[in-house]
Amino acid sequence: MRQILSLLLVTSLFVVTAAVAGDPRLVTVSGSGEVLVEPDLASLGIGVEARAPSVDAARRQVNDTVRGVLDLTRASGISQEQVSSAALMVRPDYQWMPESREQKLLGYVVTRRMNIRLTDITMLGEVLEGVLKLGINQVDPPAFDTTRRAEFERQALAAAARDARQRARVLAQALDMDLGPAHRIEATGGPVVRPVGERVMAASSADDAGSYQTGEIRIGSQVTASFELLAP
Repeated sequence: MRQILSLLLVTSLFVVTAAVAGDPRLVTVSGSGEVLVEPDLASLGIGVEARAPSVDAARRQVNDTVRGVLDLTRASGISQEQVSSAALMVRPDYQWMPESREQKLLGYVVTRRMNIRLTDITMLGEVLEGVLKLGINQVDPPAFDTTRRAEFERQALAAAARDARQRARVLAQALDMDLGPAHRIEATGGPVVRPVGERVMAASSADDAGSYQTGEIRIGSQVTASFELLAP
């Protein structure tokens, strides 16, 4: 898996605390770090919505589609523990009638939502194309992750700490002082996982499943640290 470790350039927040009654003089800075990795997990949020004169008719339509998706996942070797399909929503479908100045009931809208967790990310295109052919008409952008997230979070945290020290060193040099040890360091906020970009290339054949590419995800971390300033 290709990894790129980079430092996120942000404007540093710093405070120089003067020594009072023997307390050390400190400089407080923020630091950021991130790791770019290729994901190996994906979560797909999909749904099917149907309109019909009665709830029962709309429900039958969406249930037929959901059954087809469940059959597809089983045939693809996806564990049923990785598939959830319990979300059901029903609402009346009204139309405003200007002549009578009242709403007319046209029928009902039934929606079923599903989530599919893929531990084999190479199946992404196949599954997406398959569910669309079955009648799925709601598709959320896939949420990507990695099975090595804890490892990469630690790398991003270490990069953020190094970035904080480097920023503190720059400030100390600007003040004609030496940088001493860290007195306090704190991770600010939890690790952030977000996509770098969702890239899709044009399919070169009738098989559109091969046109899906996952790109990379960015795992980032931030710290706030206080370092002692020493007289040269």
